[in-house]
Amino acid sequence: MLCLSQTTSYAIRALACLQQQSCTTRLIRDIAKSADIPKPYLARIINKLTHRGLVVAKRGYAGGITLARPADKVSLLEIIEAVEGPKWISPCLLNMESCGHPEVCPTREVWERVSQQLRTALDKAKLADIVMTQNGKKSTRRSICQA
Repeated sequence: MLCLSQTTSYAIRALACLQQQSCTTRLIRDIAKSADIPKPYLARIINKLTHRGLVVAKRGYAGGITLARPADKVSLLEIIEAVEGPKWISPCLLNMESCGHPEVCPTREVWERVSQQLRTALDKAKLADIVMTQNGKKSTRRSICQA
């Protein structure tokens, strides 16, 4: 089963908090509390997201964290790659570090196609999709962010 790391989960949860209408600028401590993420760990994640241009962090009075662009312009793939790096998905379904005969590998073609489809789907999925339904109304599911 393909699973993303806890770090990626935290990043998505934190950004989902920021994209809610009631939130414009938040402090790391507020996001950490609302999304149930350890504050020091969240600070490291926010640093990565800031370097990748997904959030803007302002220090000092009236400072905080904001999304760098609207949530419907931030893809889940961007978030994953900001946290995990560009090689977050294994190039080999069998998880082999080196392959002596890639031309005869029984899984190579299938895995290349499936991993590209996964990347495409994650690129199309936007942060705004996490808390919005298809018709643009708030989801009836419990909010990720409690604030």
